[in-house]
Order: sequence, then C-alpha cells, then structure tokens
Amino acid sequence: MDRRELSLFDCVMLGVGSALGPEIFLLLGLAGSLAGVHAVISICIAFVLALLVGLCYSELATAIPASGADYVFARRAFRGMLPFIIGWVVWFGNIVYAAFNAIAVAYFLKIIVSLPIGLTAITFVAISGLLIYLGMSTLKRVQNVMVAGLIFLLAVFVFFSFGAGDWAYLAGMFGGDWGATFSTAALLFIAFIGFEDIISVSSEIKEPGKTIPWAIVLTLLVLLAIYVSVSLAVFAILPLPVVAGSENAVLDAAYVAMGENGRLLFTIAGLLAIATSLNAAMTAATMNAFALGRDGYLPRRLAAIGPHGTATNAILASAAIIIVFAATEAVAFVAYLTDFAYFVAIAISVYALMALRKNQPSLDRPFKVPFYPYVPYAAIALSLVAILFMKPQSLFIGTLWLLAGVLAYYLYVIGLDRVKIAFGGVLLFLSAAGFVLYFMVDAGQFYLPKIESFNSNGIVLLASIALLVSSLHFILRTGKKAVLAGEER
Repeated sequence: MDRRELSLFDCVMLGVGSALGPEIFLLLGLAGSLAGVHAVISICIAFVLALLVGLCYSELATAIPASGADYVFARRAFRGMLPFIIGWVVWFGNIVYAAFNAIAVAYFLKIIVSLPIGLTAITFVAISGLLIYLGMSTLKRVQNVMVAGLIFLLAVFVFFSFGAGDWAYLAGMFGGDWGATFSTAALLFIAFIGFEDIISVSSEIKEPGKTIPWAIVLTLLVLLAIYVSVSLAVFAILPLPVVAGSENAVLDAAYVAMGENGRLLFTIAGLLAIATSLNAAMTAATMNAFALGRDGYLPRRLAAIGPHGTATNAILASAAIIIVFAATEAVAFVAYLTDFAYFVAIAISVYALMALRKNQPSLDRPFKVPFYPYVPYAAIALSLVAILFMKPQSLFIGTLWLLAGVLAYYLYVIGLDRVKIAFGGVLLFLSAAGFVLYFMVDAGQFYLPKIESFNSNGIVLLASIALLVSSLHFILRTGKKAVLAGEER
C-alpha cells in the first residue's frame, strides 16, 4: 500500500468496521441484565469517554504519525519500564479481544449448527492463526462489504421496530441505579475502540493533521447513532427480562420484527463480520508480540520470521494465550478484560501526551486537544474510575497480567542475574525479620498463636534458616557467575 492514500471516508469506514462486530449482538443482553433500559445511558457515557480519549489520541497521532499507536507514543515520551508496560498491556488487550471475537463466532454458529461453544471458539482461533501464518490475514475488502451490509440490515431492523415495538418504556429511561449504569458503561466501552485502528494506520492517511481528528469524531458519532437506535429498538420489541436473559438480544428481536429470514440474514452477516474481526485482532496481537521481541523486551525468538514471511513464534505464543481465554466461554469476563487493558493503555498514552507537551514543546502538533489540560485529565480520571467499576475477577486477572509484565521487564531488560540478586536481597530481609521474631518470642517479648501439635516458634526458626540459605544461594552464586563473566570479557 502506498503511503498517504487513506481518505476521510476510508478512515471512518475503517473505524466503524473495526468496532461494529460482536459487541452490538452479545453485549446488549448483558447490559440489559446489569442496567436494564438504562443501558442506553451507559452507551452514551461510554461514548463521552471514547470522545475524550479520541481527542487526546488525535493530537498524539498527528504529532507522531507512525504505525504503532500507544507503544510508539510511550517510547517517544518515556524511557525505562513504561514503554514496555504499554506494549505488554496492548498485547494483552488484543489477545482477550481476539478471544472475545472467537467466543462470539461460536455463539453465532450455534444458531445454525449446535456445537460446543468452547471447542468451536478454540477451532476458530486455530484457523485464524493458520491464515495469519500463511500470510492471508488481510481481509479488509470482505470485512468492509460485510460491515456495510450489516449496517443496512440494522437500519432495516430499526425501521421495522417502529411498528413491532412498544415504546412506552422510554418514560422511565432516566433514574435507576447509577452504579450499575457506570459499571455497564465500563463494559460497553469496548464497542467504541474502533478508532484505535485509525490511529494505528496514521502513517498512511492523507493530510493526517485534518483527517485524523475528524475521522475519529465521525466514527464515534456513527457508532453512537447505531448503538443507541438499535438498543432502543431491542428494548421496544422485547420485554426487559427477555433481553436480560438472551445470549443474542439483537437476533431475538430481529426474529420478532422481521421473521426467521431476517434473523438468518443477521446471523450470516454477523458471523462473517465477526470472523474477520477475529482475524484482525489476532493479527494485531501477533504484531504486538513481534514488536516486543524485536525491541528486546521479550525473547527475540518472538521476532523470528518463518518460511511464509510471518512471525511464527509470535503467532503461536499469542494463539496459545487466546485459546486459554476463549475456552472460558465467558463473554462478559473477556469483554471486561479487554476494557481493562485499553483503559490502562489509555491512561499511560494520555499521560504521554502531557509529558510531551512539557518536555517537547517545539514538537509540531497539527491538532491540539481543546481545553488542555482539562480534557486529558478527564480522560485519565474517567479511565481509572471505569476500571474501579469492573468485575473483581477481571480486575484480578488484569492486575496479574500487569505484575507478570513487571517481572518480564526485569527478567529480559534488566537481566536475570540482577533480578536473582535482588530476589536474594528480599529473602535475606525476610530471613532477618524471621530471626528477630524468633528471638523476641524466645525471650517472652512476643507471643505466637498456638497451633495444636506444632511448635510455632520452631516453625519460624526453620523458615528463617531456609530463607537465609536461599538468599545466600541467590546472592553468592549469582554474584560469582557475574564476576567470572566479567573477567572473561
């Protein structure tokens, strides 16, 4: 593809096409079960957050028009761990988003053929990985056609809802549980992240200073119009308990409004659109792993190119983790995980914008965020608040991934020997604390809880000795190896 050939229309189609996938089908029922008809308000809240973030990303992408988005922005603004962490988090975000799409494909296919959800999702991950390995990951033309057809079908569906629906529920739209409304907004943010794909191809956009901001704003407005109109139509056609208990509320409503043929058309169009979204998400995850390996943040084997000109090891590593999450069959779980990853990446990227404003004031910025610094502050604050409204399971797994990233950074960037010595120091400190506790108990200055048939203080002494031996092993042996290696050099 020649550089600078994407127009405003191309960018809007890319952003809408990237976002309009499984979210509108699978998440509406979940949103209805969490917030009821107030899920429509949740969509609007998610839109506001996406708009604030999109404005910040517009400044970054027009000032640094290079492919790579968050990772490139962080590398330009920071040194040390932060660029790696954002690359690590975005990789995770694409992994769980691919898993989300794989589960969505399985649910759609189940409507046509009764197959196990988990096994079907894993199979599609394997097929997509094989296509990427063979170099057949670019299916943009097919995706654009499917998305255009899907938008047309959604418009027809909304038109039919005026005759088939009961719109009296609109009188009770406002009010309700605002905690549930905000939690649902955090879930639904995933439905607006298509603008990330516009940022990722900023180096190929005509007049990026003008095109990127308008493309992002128009993409978000189009998505808002689609999501609000479709959700209003679904709540008009189906009773709330039916929506809340539905695996695919849009298809169920389409059946009521348009009959079996309409439901079948939605199923086929949605299945193809989501399958291509899965392929795109897996491709993005593969490129993230490849970049982290190429830059020395992860094992360089991830950047190895296979016989078909693709990053074989990066494909395998990404696909293996995607399969783990796809096997859960948990739509809400992987959706929240996707949002967690993007919210963390957004907070760091917007912070990068503020750091660049301070440290590189002469950087050419064709577009500047309006109402600076209030918009960036609001974007960071809302991202962090949205994380707090997520489900505990998603927060726990997301935090574990972040901690694993910190460990990976120290292992592959700072060096394994230095990590071992530092770990030995931690063990030495714990050993010293254990010995102090033992002697305090032995002198009667402190008492431990009594454990039947066990000498509590004896256990403390044994643990302290074990920690001391381990710390000496890590510190002395690793230090000796480092000295010998230095002498050889």
